[in-house]
Amino acid sequence: MIAEKRMLAIKGDKLIEQVCASWPKGTDLQIEIVDGLSEALSHLTKPAQKFVLLDFESHEMDAVPFLRKLNRLSPLTDVFLLTGRRAIADVSVDHFIDSALSLGEIEQSIRDAIGIRYLLDSAGIVGHSKNLRDAALRIQQVAPTDISVLVTGPSGTGKELVARALHENSPRKDSEFVSINCASIPDTLLESELFGYEKGAFTGADSKQPGLLQHAHKGTLFLDEIGEMFPRLQAKLLRAIETKTFTPIGGRKAVTVDVRIIAATNRDLEADVESGNFRADLYYRLGVINIQLIRLAERPEDILPLIAHFLGRHKKGIGFSPDATNLLLKYGWPGNVRELTNFLQRLLITEPHGEISRETVASLLDKHAVADRSLPVVTNIKTEETGYRLIYQALLNLANEIMDMKKLIGKHFGDGKGQEVHPLTAAGDLEEMEERLIRETLAKVDGNRKKAASFLGIGERTLYRKLKKYNLM
Repeated sequence: MIAEKRMLAIKGDKLIEQVCASWPKGTDLQIEIVDGLSEALSHLTKPAQKFVLLDFESHEMDAVPFLRKLNRLSPLTDVFLLTGRRAIADVSVDHFIDSALSLGEIEQSIRDAIGIRYLLDSAGIVGHSKNLRDAALRIQQVAPTDISVLVTGPSGTGKELVARALHENSPRKDSEFVSINCASIPDTLLESELFGYEKGAFTGADSKQPGLLQHAHKGTLFLDEIGEMFPRLQAKLLRAIETKTFTPIGGRKAVTVDVRIIAATNRDLEADVESGNFRADLYYRLGVINIQLIRLAERPEDILPLIAHFLGRHKKGIGFSPDATNLLLKYGWPGNVRELTNFLQRLLITEPHGEISRETVASLLDKHAVADRSLPVVTNIKTEETGYRLIYQALLNLANEIMDMKKLIGKHFGDGKGQEVHPLTAAGDLEEMEERLIRETLAKVDGNRKKAASFLGIGERTLYRKLKKYNLM
């Protein structure tokens, strides 16, 4: 958090001067009063200038052009507008404050908004949208508690930043924040990572290893992409959350832990509960409080602040032409903040200077780029070890899938005993039979994927991949 807080107050009606005069002395907010809008714009280049206070009615003729210019020149600055209005066409305003309020109420409104801004800043969350302010307010409310929180939203919107903000603003901040991506680790390996194992629990378990739940004792465990966790593991996690105890793999003695759980997902877990893919009891246990982040395209007021923050961090004093800015605001950003950051990184590689044109922006925007190129990271495990274990497990899973599918195809199209009547001499033949088997199975169970996976004896995620492979979605 930045220690010094500065607000620029623009003279107008007496109300502005009354607010400034009544502000308690000795606070951490320094207020500077300027005579008019032109002088205010000249002050907005100061790095520490975070807030502007303006009486809209006193400058009504020139206020809208001023606000538009301010949004373009200083997108990281928060604007407090004293007015009786609640919206102004084609202008982004952070905080409307009713000018009919008492001085004390106006002061409290400003203080509350500044608290939200600095919470977001301290968490590395950049933007001015109502969605982010609502998320920060919820963080303020629930961070001091041990309540489980479910953070939802598309990939690349900053769910882990919200989780870290919850941890850093909680009594557990001096203990570990441990995170794991449930989608990047096979089910069998995920269990051992979460719960740990005893020596000799399985082949390769040469020593006792504590799980992430133990590493997060007295701290916070962040379970990213919780919707990808298999039902069997969901049941074990639920019991650990409810009883605060669990037994490591191969162990006999229960381990007690004090851990706060924060989970995140880009899936519709309510729909997964209805379809039977996610346990209802675990969903309600994790989602006591829900913090939802929306797509960047739905909060375009965050785009320019994000760009300014990124370029400022890299000490690049470049700007964009009006046409380029419009393109950046209208582009859909399917990869959300992650894609915007990727775009800016590619821009900096070109060593830009001066004003960036629309043509330059258009040439760098790749609408077909995969938004999430991040590698899976498992906390508390050496990078090399993680890579070897994931590759080894993936190869084992692939081999098992091929063996199981061959057996199923043999049973279905062979003599009923698992023996193939026709030799499968080519990969194309195997794939053709596999596709046919999946089609017929789905037809038998009226398209119910869960029943189809059970009938085939494979996992639902395996079935899902094969449905995509054969365009059966």
